[in-house]
Amino acid sequence: MKTLYGSLMVLLLAACTARPTLKGPEEAILERLFAVRECRQQIADVWPEFGAPEYDVPMLYYTDTACYGLNLPPDFGDSLGARLVHEQPGFRLHKMPLPDSLPFHMETSLEFFDSTRSDYLRPYIVCSSPEIVVRMVPDVTSDQAWIPMVLHEYAHGYQYSHRAFCRNVADKLPSLPENELERLHKRIDWFDRAIRAENEALLEALSAEDSTLRAACIHTFLTRRAARKERMALELGDSTVRDEEFFELMEGMARYIEAEAGFHLGSYSEKDTWLYDTDRSGYFFVTGYNLMRLFDRMGIDKQLLYVDSIRPLEYYLQAIGHGCP
Repeated sequence: MKTLYGSLMVLLLAACTARPTLKGPEEAILERLFAVRECRQQIADVWPEFGAPEYDVPMLYYTDTACYGLNLPPDFGDSLGARLVHEQPGFRLHKMPLPDSLPFHMETSLEFFDSTRSDYLRPYIVCSSPEIVVRMVPDVTSDQAWIPMVLHEYAHGYQYSHRAFCRNVADKLPSLPENELERLHKRIDWFDRAIRAENEALLEALSAEDSTLRAACIHTFLTRRAARKERMALELGDSTVRDEEFFELMEGMARYIEAEAGFHLGSYSEKDTWLYDTDRSGYFFVTGYNLMRLFDRMGIDKQLLYVDSIRPLEYYLQAIGHGCP
């Protein structure tokens, strides 16, 4: 994997050329947000549209004492009592009182149904500062470890910035919470064995040295997945299958972007087994991430995933990777 930046310092030096107008601790916030934006642009090396202006999303950045809004729509900023504290092309930073008292934020938020709200089908990122995050996630001890988490949320913002896709999501929101679906893998033995077997086939396809062997591994994966989903539908219901397809699509791409950010910053390594292992992470994060990596190997255009309909990721192996419907 090509490393574009070996350390966060390179990003911060680039950020400082923006001549921030804030001073003291607030200048450090500016530099940190510049570093996030710069890293987002570097991801375009592996996902070309990711850094495009039309897929940018606003951000609320929480500290212990105040909240900062990056590139807020005017109506949204006005509703929060925001005042402009820094401006340059493509970067407008507002400061406001804390909008809530929640102790931790790291998510992508939007409204699907109420068209009168300013965030109707308009996603925005909500994140806590690294100083807050480390209290909840002790491993996040540096900006290099924090930025991939934020880029994970930017990935969801990218997904929801596709209006046709976003409207389809509104009609097909999952019935199970993400963490409840994740527990299926841990409490049902046959399900766990089947997920492990599918992921093993994906890893073998990724390590295959020629296209014939890779095709055989993909065939094994598709066969195993079809059998598991058939049993899953019978025993757990069709809605559970659809929920898994949704979360694998959404979290697989977000994990992919997060990992790329971590590789660029040097905080993640391709030897980090938790990225690929269903025992170390939520199973649909892992299978989705491994499918994203496989799409790269096969030259499948990942941007097709969010054009319109919500499709299971194996569809693209069948319809595009194998050239059959």
